[in-house]
Amino acid sequence: MRVTNIQYRSIEELENNFKIKDLDAQKSLIQIFSGFVKEDEVKKIQSIIKDKSHNIPFIGTTTSGEIFEGNSFENTIDISIMEFENSTVKQGYFADEDDYKMGQHIATSLFGDNTKAMILFIEGLQTNGNDVLDGISSVDSSIPVAGGLAGDNGYIVKTFIFDANGVYSRGSVAASLNSDRLNVFTQYQLNWQAIGKTMTVTKVEKNRLYEIDGLNASEIYKKYLGEKIGDDLPFSATEFPLLKIEDDGLEVCRVISHKFDDGSLLTVGNLEVGDKVRLAFGNVDLILSDTQNNIKKYHSFQPEVIYIYSCAGRRVFLQSEISMELNPFNKIAPNIGFFTYGEIYHNEKDDRNSLLSMSMTILALSEQDNTKKYFDKDFQNEDSEKNFNTNKHFLVLEALTHLSNTVISELEEARKQLKEQANRDYLTGLYNRRYFNEIAQELIYISKREKKPLSVIMLDIDKFKKINDTYGHSTGDDVIKVLSNTIIETGRESDVVSRYGGEEFALLLPFTDTKGAYNLAEKIRKNVENKKIITHDGQIIRFTISLGVASVSKKDKSIEQSLNRADEALYDAKNSGRNRVVLH
Repeated sequence: MRVTNIQYRSIEELENNFKIKDLDAQKSLIQIFSGFVKEDEVKKIQSIIKDKSHNIPFIGTTTSGEIFEGNSFENTIDISIMEFENSTVKQGYFADEDDYKMGQHIATSLFGDNTKAMILFIEGLQTNGNDVLDGISSVDSSIPVAGGLAGDNGYIVKTFIFDANGVYSRGSVAASLNSDRLNVFTQYQLNWQAIGKTMTVTKVEKNRLYEIDGLNASEIYKKYLGEKIGDDLPFSATEFPLLKIEDDGLEVCRVISHKFDDGSLLTVGNLEVGDKVRLAFGNVDLILSDTQNNIKKYHSFQPEVIYIYSCAGRRVFLQSEISMELNPFNKIAPNIGFFTYGEIYHNEKDDRNSLLSMSMTILALSEQDNTKKYFDKDFQNEDSEKNFNTNKHFLVLEALTHLSNTVISELEEARKQLKEQANRDYLTGLYNRRYFNEIAQELIYISKREKKPLSVIMLDIDKFKKINDTYGHSTGDDVIKVLSNTIIETGRESDVVSRYGGEEFALLLPFTDTKGAYNLAEKIRKNVENKKIITHDGQIIRFTISLGVASVSKKDKSIEQSLNRADEALYDAKNSGRNRVVLH
């Protein structure tokens, strides 16, 4: 493949100098990154490209800054012309009131059997990029998607995307790259440092965040970062986005882009109820240090071109240091891209395309038959100079961050242990009555929703008072512990077992009808009957239990109603001779 990257400083310069020689329209693609963001400017740029592109497909976007050959720019027009040898291109504009359906339409229109990657520019303010990507993934999640949301130089007023057919203030433009020879490499760099405790999203509608840990989202910022930060949202939170850790380990920042009058916050990218998040902060030294380490990953892939789609917030935060992050790419291959209002990354671990923020994403391409091992000696990390007077601020910050996170981790672990202890019976280690009832209510809801049976068993020790009176309370405790162990050994992992009070025990059996519950109860009864306890003075004690079984009915609103029926059956077992199971 051959790539030509060109930068123009004005629309006039573009009009006077942009020229394209004859190219194969099916094997070529032009990307345009426009730092001129006003509608009349964008239309002029689109018209010039259309007139001079000779039917070569192109996709364009307005930006919040441009990336060209390892540097950051503003108010330029940056163009990348890809001329493939063994790959073909399909391109289109897509719009739908339902962004998820838009994503599905993109995938069904552009994906083929040999599609290796797709470049996607999404309008940045009116279109939900998360929903677009979810729609694409519902058709095929294995194809890497790269690109980002259009910007408008930070004005947050109106963004545009465009192609040969028009300029658009909503929707997406996309191009699929189809080949049996194209090599694709994707990567992302975040390097934001999590701080503070782990919190849970408790109320959210896609990208409108209402509550975290039951508190108003804006109040969370006030509580942990102070009044000044909380009162000046969203502008004060650029350095402190929310960091979410996905199940596959992917770190996803959610930047605050708007604060509503009710204190809810608009985030770049969606969240869901139950998501675990932490506050995070950016530090220039940490980011640049990790960037140098991450760029080594290219040693196994020598690209012919690198496209960089980086967050506008990252550029604002790093300011003049942004070039230090971008410069190293010049040592690898020609590079070009733009600063986005949300960047797209394909995670190979679980074949998923995600919308990120505050990160820098990379799409590297090559049609070479064999990718070469590449490792520039300039990238090798040498130990920084050790000196009592220099290079300390970075080490101190890293140490303090580590200390803070370690203390928080230890406190959270202690809290979990205290909560676990509060839910357990001190003698047997089984769940106590209060926690058993909490779990039961959740299982009743699941049982009704899934239309699956749920049963309960109530049991207690026959003539337990006589055991205590004859052998003492210490032996009585031994009997209770033997019984609890027998129940656990006989039952299943899914069963919920509780010491309900004194010598009384309760079992909750998910997805189990009364027949299955009766059989388990009978098995427990027989196993207990065969147990024996040897006291400290050598006496052998045997004991029995009585059990009542009932199922949870559709009419039951609480577990107490089901347990009462099981308790009635237990009472019948006692009155009919003990050491038996009675089914309600």
